[in-house]
Amino acid sequence: MFKRMFIVLGLVFTLTVPAVAQTVIQNDNTVLKQIIIFGRHSIRSSTVPPSVSAQFAIQPWPSFPVPTGCLTPNGQTAATYLGQYFRHYLIDEGVLLSNNDRTNVSHLYFRSNCIERSFNTAYYFWQGLIQDQGLTPVVHSYAMESPSCSEDPVFDPISTGVAQVNPTTALNQVLGIYGDGEGLTSAFNAEFSLILNALQPPNSSPNCPEGSSTPCVDPTSGGITFSTTPQPSAGNVISLGALATTLEAAEPFVMQYADNMTTAWGELTPAQVSQHTRLIDLGFAIEERLPYLSQVQRSNAASHILRTMQNAANGYNLQGAFGNAGSKVVAVISSDNYVAGLAGLLNLHWQLPTYQPDFCAPGGALVFELRKSMQTKKYLVRVFYTAQTFDQLRSLDPLTQNPPATMQLFVPGGSASVTNPDVDFSSFQKLLKSLINPKDVEYGPSPPLLSGPATCRQQ
Repeated sequence: MFKRMFIVLGLVFTLTVPAVAQTVIQNDNTVLKQIIIFGRHSIRSSTVPPSVSAQFAIQPWPSFPVPTGCLTPNGQTAATYLGQYFRHYLIDEGVLLSNNDRTNVSHLYFRSNCIERSFNTAYYFWQGLIQDQGLTPVVHSYAMESPSCSEDPVFDPISTGVAQVNPTTALNQVLGIYGDGEGLTSAFNAEFSLILNALQPPNSSPNCPEGSSTPCVDPTSGGITFSTTPQPSAGNVISLGALATTLEAAEPFVMQYADNMTTAWGELTPAQVSQHTRLIDLGFAIEERLPYLSQVQRSNAASHILRTMQNAANGYNLQGAFGNAGSKVVAVISSDNYVAGLAGLLNLHWQLPTYQPDFCAPGGALVFELRKSMQTKKYLVRVFYTAQTFDQLRSLDPLTQNPPATMQLFVPGGSASVTNPDVDFSSFQKLLKSLINPKDVEYGPSPPLLSGPATCRQQ
């Protein structure tokens, strides 16, 4: 029997071995009916082409073992370990059967956006969750080579025309909260300096890479300025000036550390790798978490999640849900901006070891549990953020003995208190309906089932 320990909101869970991080209270007289894992892909190579990265750094960048933007072999293993962890948890909770994976797969619904790193994360997660070698992982996704790949309204409702964004409204909200950006430049000066000094150490060559005749580009120059983008899409409505350029220049840092590579040529400590991600969080706070943009960009995904829970609670097969009434384990894998945007819509926040507040870690996920009280027979919702720590990713620790970091989240407008963050399901439904804009929602059929793994190609 798994041993569980509850620690109140604001702390992460401390667990003994063997342990399961998500269970909150031992013998709490509830039954887990459905789990929805809305997560980010695992460890990938840099999404910035080497020719672009080279203009910022004096030293040549270390090479990832896969083409640009693809899931690495370590990412495959990390995703498999996460699936194995959830397998133990869900068997303990009675959601999965320990000796009948052929029955288990009938209760799975796996979904990803049509990017190789997302699809393969879902594939290897499935492989860790279902251990019958005679069963092939399958994921609902549009084929990467198909025209439909760019027409997925769950992840990009703006480009697909489902949601209509007003860039001027979005910009005015950014300016009303963050001002003209000048204050942010000084507030985050330590992070800008940290990145620039790693890329171009003081008194080093003026050319990038060293020995070339090309002058280095200072990605931090110009300051943070805000404007609208000419062709808005989900996560790309607001232009961030030097913040965007700096993030592009430092883009490999997180994944290099997670992939057990030398980070920034040994110039950055693990604490500094974490520190620089404050700028990543800042970018998402502006592009994804503000009320207007989070509603426009994430109403459709939130509505799908709500309908998925309603199916499980009421025995419906509503259109616009992930799976059907029999889907007990739902995994939706995409990218960090989608996770950040959904968290912004619900005003969710977390703090896990080794990470900055609200950082969307490789492989990390928002987890929604639908539970039923055996006493009142009513449904309730528990929301978590779960992720392997930086060190668990870097050392590829199996998670059955050393579970991922997990924190139950307070849901503003839903949770009763910080000491009882559970949300009555009826209250959860009312909350989501108040946050979702029906005009930004469209219910279409699920994408086709695809088997994998997907082929990694240069992006």
